[in-house]
Amino acid sequence: MEPITLCGAVIVAVGLWVEFESIIMKVAKAISKSSIMTAITSPTVVQKPLYVRYMTGIGS
Repeated sequence: MEPITLCGAVIVAVGLWVEFESIIMKVAKAISKSSIMTAITSPTVVQKPLYVRYMTGIGS
């Protein structure tokens, strides 16, 4: 790709980002707050390390 074409593509990409940044951010925020994404990214049940379970049973 010629350098002038590459520079033009970068300028167009930056211009589109500036123009549509608010829309892109709103869509990204809506996707991140959706129930599917919160279910995927939510932490699972915290598991205790194996040695803690054995050590707590020794003293009782």
